[in-house]
Amino acid sequence: MKKQEQKKQERRKRKTNGANGRRRMNNTGTLEKRGSKWLARWYIYTPQGKRIRKSQMLKADSIDQAREKLRDLTEGNALITREKMLERNRVEMEGVRAELQRVEDTKPALSLADMFDAFLSSPERPQKSGEDTLTMYESQAARFVAWMKRHHPDAKEMRQVSREVAAAFLDELGRTVSPNTYNKYLALLRLFWRILGEQARCVVNPWDKAQRKEQPKTNGRRALTVEELVRVTSNLDGEMRLLFALGIYTGLRLGDCATMEWGKIDLVRRIIVTTPRKTAKTGKEVAIPIHPVLASMLAETPKKKRTGYVLPTTAEAYLRDSAKITDMVKQIFEAAGITTQKEVAGYSKAVAEVGFHSLRHSFVSLMGNAGAPLALVQSIVGHSNPMMTAHYFHARTDALATAVGNLPALMAETDGQSIDENAPTSPAEREDGADGSTAPTDAAARLEAFKAAFRALTGEERKAASRWIAEQGE
Repeated sequence: MKKQEQKKQERRKRKTNGANGRRRMNNTGTLEKRGSKWLARWYIYTPQGKRIRKSQMLKADSIDQAREKLRDLTEGNALITREKMLERNRVEMEGVRAELQRVEDTKPALSLADMFDAFLSSPERPQKSGEDTLTMYESQAARFVAWMKRHHPDAKEMRQVSREVAAAFLDELGRTVSPNTYNKYLALLRLFWRILGEQARCVVNPWDKAQRKEQPKTNGRRALTVEELVRVTSNLDGEMRLLFALGIYTGLRLGDCATMEWGKIDLVRRIIVTTPRKTAKTGKEVAIPIHPVLASMLAETPKKKRTGYVLPTTAEAYLRDSAKITDMVKQIFEAAGITTQKEVAGYSKAVAEVGFHSLRHSFVSLMGNAGAPLALVQSIVGHSNPMMTAHYFHARTDALATAVGNLPALMAETDGQSIDENAPTSPAEREDGADGSTAPTDAAARLEAFKAAFRALTGEERKAASRWIAEQGE
C-alpha cells in the first residue's frame, strides 16, 4: 500500500513539474522530462493520410520553453489533421450520396406515358395556350411516345431519353415533316423537359443542343377571288354550306365557325358576339354584323331549334377530330377545281396554299374593297387596338354594318323562311322601314340602340370609347 501511494505521489509531482510531460491540445504532441532535456513526441500525416510518429530531444530551461519548441515543430500539424478529417468526411458523404442516388434511381420516375398530363397540371407551363394549341401539343407528344415504343421499348421514363435518342427522333422527323412542323416539335419537347425535368429526375435536357431548321418562305394561305368563292359555294348544301357562309361573311377561323353557338348570334340586332378560341384565355370578344345573306341562311333554322351549336354535326366532328373537318374542307376546294397545295423549295412535301383560313383572308380583302377602314376590319377579325377602336367608335355601329352589308352576295339568299324578327338588314333600312314607312327615330330609340351597341363592346373597347366621348365633350 505504501509503495502504491508513493507512486501516485510521484505521478502527481511529475504532472505538476512536467517531468512526465503533458499531452498538448490541438495535436501538438507530448513532452517528457529526460534529465536536463525534454523528449518531444508527435505525429504527422502524409498526403496519402498515413500517420507517422516523430520524436526529438529538446533543450529547454522550463516546460514553457519546451512547449514553445514543440509548437514550432508541430506547426501546421493540426491543420493537416483537420484537412484529413474533412477529406474523410467528404469521401463518406460521397458514398452516402451515391447510395441515396442508387436508391432514388430504383424508384419509378415520371413516365413518358404520363408526360402530357403532368405538363397540363404543371403551374409552370404557358397558361395562355388555347384549346386548339393544347390539342396540337397532345398530338405531338403522342407521336414521340409512339416512336419511343417502336425504337426503344425498354425506355419508359423521361430520364431515359438521351441526347442520342433525341437526335435519332429528330432526324427521322425531319425527313417526314416541313421545317416549320419540325421546329414546333423541337420547341414543345424542349419545353416538356425544361418544365418537368426536375420532377422526372432528368440529369440533362436532351433537346437543348438540337438546332432549329431554317424555314423557307411560303407566303401562307392566299385570299380567294370572287369567282373562286362563287365556284366553291355554288354546290354546297347542309351544314357545309352554312359553315362556308360563316367563314366568308364573318372572317372567323375554322374552329370558331364549326363550334358557333346560337347564344352568340343575335338575329334581332343582326350581330354575332363571340370570343375566338385563339384568344379564349384573354376573354377578348369580337362583334361582327351579320350579312343579309348569312342572316337569311341562319333564319332557315326554326326559332325553337336555335339552341346549342349552329352546326351540331360539324361541331361534334370537329371537337372529336378537327383534322377530319379540315380534310373535308380541302376536298370541297379541290372538287371546285382549286389547287390547295404548292411546291416550295426547301420543303420535302407540298405546303398548303388554300384552306378554310383562306376565307378569313378573303373576308379582310373584300372588306377593304368594300371601303371599310382598316381599324374596323381589325376590330372584326379580332386584331383591334383599343386606340383605333376609340378613334372609330362614333362610326362603329353603322360603319361596321355598312361595311359587312357591302360585301358581295356570293352565296345567293335562300327561299326559306324569312327572319322571324323582321330586323332591318342595312343602315338605310333602319332609317326607312322595309315597307317605305319611317322607322322610329325618337331619342329613346336612339338611346336603346346606343346601349345595345355599347354592350357589344369588350371591356377595353368600352374604356376606350368612354375616353373618346369625353374628348369630344359630349
